[in-house]
Amino acid sequence: MSISPPKRTLRAHRLAALLLVAALPFGGAQAAQTVSIGEVAVTAAGEEAFVEAMRVVLVRATGKRAAPKDAAFAPLLADPRRYVQIFRPGSAAAPAVVVFDTAALERAITAAGRSVWSTERPVVLVIVLSAPTGADPVAVKGALEAAGFARGLPLRFTNAQAAGFKAGDEPTGETVLAVARRLGADAALIGQADGQEWQWTLFDRAGSSVFPGAVTAGVEAAAELLSSSAQAAEVLAESYVTLRVAGVSSLADHVRAQRLAAALAGVRGVWPLEVETERASFRLSVAGGTPALLDALKSVPQLSGSQAAGDRIDVRLER
Repeated sequence: MSISPPKRTLRAHRLAALLLVAALPFGGAQAAQTVSIGEVAVTAAGEEAFVEAMRVVLVRATGKRAAPKDAAFAPLLADPRRYVQIFRPGSAAAPAVVVFDTAALERAITAAGRSVWSTERPVVLVIVLSAPTGADPVAVKGALEAAGFARGLPLRFTNAQAAGFKAGDEPTGETVLAVARRLGADAALIGQADGQEWQWTLFDRAGSSVFPGAVTAGVEAAAELLSSSAQAAEVLAESYVTLRVAGVSSLADHVRAQRLAAALAGVRGVWPLEVETERASFRLSVAGGTPALLDALKSVPQLSGSQAAGDRIDVRLER
C-alpha cells in the first residue's frame, strides 16, 4: 500500500531549522542498494545453460538457497526460455550470459505462491576481527564477494583497525551498527576465528545472530535471514504511528532522534510533525503498526521508556 507523507505542523520559530532536517534522506532503510538479479553468466551449454541460469536467478530473486529444489518452481525450470530476454553466446574470453525478464519472473514466483525479495536490499558491512590460521586474506575476500554476488546481497568491506576494533574484542550491537551506518551500510557481519572454522555474527536492527561454519557461512545465513525478515515485513499492514520523543532540546537532538526512528525495524518513512519545549514528534509509517514499533523499540536503548496510547508512542531520547 502506498502512503503519502502527512502534512507537517511546525512551530514558526523552529521552521527554518526543521526544514533542513526534513530535507535529509530519512526512511526505513538507511543505505539500501538496488540489486540486479536477472543477468547470469553460465558455464553449461545448450538447453542446460538456461536451466542453470534459472537456478541461479531463483536464488537471487527469493533469497533462498533451496529455491531451485522447491517443487513450486518446477514449471519455471522446465521452461526457462519463456522468461529469457537476451542470450549472449560465450567466447574464449567470456562465458555465455542469460538475461531474464525480471518483472515476468517475479510475477511467476508470486503466482507460484512464493515470496520475492525486493531488489532494494540492505548493505552489509563485513569486518574480519580474526581469521583461522593460514587463511589467505585475498582468498577470503574473494569467497565472500562471490557468495554475496550469488545471493544478491550487497557487501561492503573494511578492516578491523579502520572500524576501531582489534582481535579479541567483543563489540556491542550498538557499536557495530554505529560503524556500519558511518560507512554507509545497514547491517554488519563480524568474522572471527573459531579454531580452524569461522564464527560469523550478523548485527542488524532486529538484534544479532551467530553463524558458525566455513568462510561463506555468514553471508549465506545472512541472506536467508534478511530476505525472510524483508518478506515478513511486506505482508504486514502498514499504518501511521506518532512517535513523541522527550529530551529533545537542540537541532542536533532532533536529527539524532529522527535518525534513530528511521533505523527502527519495520519503519518505511519518517516525517517531522511538531516541536515543543524539550520534545519532538514524528509521524512514522510502520509495517505492523504500533505493536511492531513497540517491539522494535525494545532493541534501541537510546529511545527508552516506551509508553503507547492508541497510535501514539512516547519515548525519551537518552544521552
